[in-house]
Amino acid sequence: MKIYTKGGDGGETTLLGGTRVRKDDPRVAAYGTVDELNAVIGAALALDADAAAGAGAGAGGVMLGASAEKLGAVQEDLFTIGARLAASNPARLVRKGTIPVLAAERIDALEGWIDALTAGLPALDAFVLPGGSPVAAQLHVARTVCRRAERGVVALLEDQPDLGEVILPYLNRLSDLLFTLARDANRRAGREDTHWLPQRRRDDDA
Repeated sequence: MKIYTKGGDGGETTLLGGTRVRKDDPRVAAYGTVDELNAVIGAALALDADAAAGAGAGAGGVMLGASAEKLGAVQEDLFTIGARLAASNPARLVRKGTIPVLAAERIDALEGWIDALTAGLPALDAFVLPGGSPVAAQLHVARTVCRRAERGVVALLEDQPDLGEVILPYLNRLSDLLFTLARDANRRAGREDTHWLPQRRRDDDA
């Protein structure tokens, strides 16, 4: 099987179900950003695995720990979301079993994960500047891509209001999780988050 089909050379692509659309169609933009988010999360996992190998640590990494396996489940969720966004007639494809459905319980799982991580972090009283350890910085990149994916889904809500039931809340919660994971990665690396201090706060602290 060849990796290239030449079917998109004219600027169009095929949605799941056979409908042809331009590659700048909002649906393509939305699932393309979800795919980008998945890749960025994969880069964070790879950075963590390399750090673990360099440190002689066991499986699970050094700055993500048990969260690494859970992020693998998030990547699976993102494929499910991407399939839904790429479907020309999602209800029909769900009935046929062609595409899976993202369970609402996955949002609860993210919230429990966020709460557990937050319990081990210092209280947050200022905005955090992205950065710190390489893994944390990559997770901040993932967070911003997640917000862009969220905006892409919002652009589809008028025509596809069901996206607001599970997929949109999931992405909203996932961005919060990625932010919390970045903070936790810095904690594990022994690095403090850098806080953004407006000029007034800087003057007060001087």
